[in-house]
Amino acid sequence: MILSLSDSLSRGLVALAAVVCVLALSFYSLRMSLAANFADKESAQGYARAVRLEPENPEYWYRYGHYQQFNLEEPDPAAAVGYLQKAIALDPNYTDAWLDLATSYELDGNEKGAFEAYHRAQLSYPTSAEVAWRKGNFLLRQGQLPEAFQALHLALQLDPKRAAAAFSRCYRAQPDVELILDKVLPPIPAVYVDVISETASSRQLAVALIVWKRLIAMQPHLIIRDFDVLAGLLFQENDFVQAQRVWDEGVATMGLPPLLAAPGSVVWDASFESGLNNDALSWHYQPLEQGVQTALDTSEKHSGSQSLRLTFDGKHNPYLRAACTPTFVVPGRTYHFSGWVKTTSITTQQGIGFVLLPVGTPASPAVGTRELQGSNPWTNLEARITAGADTHHVDICVVRNPSDDPDVRISGSAWIDDVNLVPEPAGPRKP
Repeated sequence: MILSLSDSLSRGLVALAAVVCVLALSFYSLRMSLAANFADKESAQGYARAVRLEPENPEYWYRYGHYQQFNLEEPDPAAAVGYLQKAIALDPNYTDAWLDLATSYELDGNEKGAFEAYHRAQLSYPTSAEVAWRKGNFLLRQGQLPEAFQALHLALQLDPKRAAAAFSRCYRAQPDVELILDKVLPPIPAVYVDVISETASSRQLAVALIVWKRLIAMQPHLIIRDFDVLAGLLFQENDFVQAQRVWDEGVATMGLPPLLAAPGSVVWDASFESGLNNDALSWHYQPLEQGVQTALDTSEKHSGSQSLRLTFDGKHNPYLRAACTPTFVVPGRTYHFSGWVKTTSITTQQGIGFVLLPVGTPASPAVGTRELQGSNPWTNLEARITAGADTHHVDICVVRNPSDDPDVRISGSAWIDDVNLVPEPAGPRKP
């Protein structure tokens, strides 16, 4: 049916209806805008005005309740609960309101109400890591460990970055590492890496090693920072066996190129193939120190694909330990050292060599090799060292001692490769 607007009365009624609609829309828009403006003030007065203007908007009731819940100057827990309940009445699936209501109930000692509120929050948003996390922590505080572990397990599946905090809190409640690994941590390598980092940093090394064992059983693909801290701390604590184990197991997952070494050598990365530098059990050197540039060089090598190059700028007379690597030895055992060096135009009477520095109490004397000056093809520098009765660790360093004349400056280049420390065969037993 087509409406005829031929007469002026009909046209006037339509115009009046349009004006009324415009005025109504303007009124509601203005009211909504005013409510939003008052709520944005984040004050009790502002929220009170917002809920008066928009009493059917659950967000304003929730924000009003949240404000009252955490208002330290004029706390009103009862009002907070009332406002949160109003928000939930308007929207039964308002997850944040259920969570805040659970907190209010717990603070008031209403544990049953808090549990029910957390349950309703989880029903409203079952894939929320925050809901599972807060519910799990509530259950931990209540001593309901099986239920807490289940909730936290879900939280970590949804958000693995919470792993370190979850493990720490569960361990305080129940210091059974294996149980926590079974019930709380999902089998995600990143989760275990975070827990290892946290426990190692807090010097809970025995705990970190248990977690490490589980991690390695997953056959993960790791990077150096995933285990370098743990290996380094074990090294600092003189737990050389475990430090070596963690290091070897960790680098084995990294897909490094074959590391060339003499049979039985205790030097890790004897020919500089890994490319690692300044990590726990790798070679340690600085790119630029006292006028010496130190870097890997693929254009010159004794074996493998690269060597370590030292380039002196001719402006310094340094005492330099250009590169060092730690090795683990057996007390009382004798070792044969071998390191290959090539030099080009090394000036001064003090050249390039090696020194072996035993670490122990008391420390055994250092052992050095001869030095190379001038230009030399690849040359093997050798030494022999016997570890002291308390020596488990020997640092091997590339060294250059300062010249006696302080005005002398060293220039030229040197290359280092195939640095090995091999235990000598034990002698025959005496009758």
